[in-house]
Amino acid sequence: MASEYHVQVLKSESISPHMRRLALHGDALRSFPPNEESGYVKMLFAPANSKAVRRSFTIRAFDKQHAQLTLDIVDHGDVGVAAQWLRQCQPGDDVIVRGPGEKKLANPKADWFFLAGDMTALPAIAVNLEALPDDAKGYAIIQISAEEDKQLIGAPKDVQLHWLVNNEPEDPTKLMNAIRQKPWLDGTPYPWFAGEFETMRQVRGYFRDEKEIDRKQMYSSSYWKHGDTDEGMKQAKRRDTDA
Repeated sequence: MASEYHVQVLKSESISPHMRRLALHGDALRSFPPNEESGYVKMLFAPANSKAVRRSFTIRAFDKQHAQLTLDIVDHGDVGVAAQWLRQCQPGDDVIVRGPGEKKLANPKADWFFLAGDMTALPAIAVNLEALPDDAKGYAIIQISAEEDKQLIGAPKDVQLHWLVNNEPEDPTKLMNAIRQKPWLDGTPYPWFAGEFETMRQVRGYFRDEKEIDRKQMYSSSYWKHGDTDEGMKQAKRRDTDA
């Protein structure tokens, strides 16, 4: 059962045109487990006159000494209850978080690595790149909405980082083309990819069917679904898993 932590907002700031960084702190976080970056926590939002909803956000960093939890969250403007709250929250506001959920790290013993995803996956990809061995090699393709959304990430020198600008992230074409254009390296890779539902189905099919990578030897996850709510996306994921 996930633990519940009653914490406060330390700050919410824009770090790029389409990404916000939320810092939470409080004594409750002194019992939060360390080394859970790339995992997630759930936050509860209760808008006026509406049903309460939970949303999941990736753990970008955790400072146990200072009891501070950092979440990087895609900025959707004022669309959605979570986005509105992020824009309006103030230091000292009370927040309830639950977690942490499962970490999403690539197998460090793989021959090489192929990471890909959109901005919803950017925080987890960044954690993965920073956790890879110094001698790791491979590719990381991160789809962003604008040039200004690029971030400084400590990737190993032999992992090529490719920023793919696409202001229509629901269209899988650009990301799929970028993945297909990368030369295949020697040995067996560990593919890691996350993002929009249909895009991730296509990426998974490419690695599984065309490159014959066992599904158990890769990580794939849908973080959102074009034209659907978070709840609808989760139902689609369950149906996809059952199929």
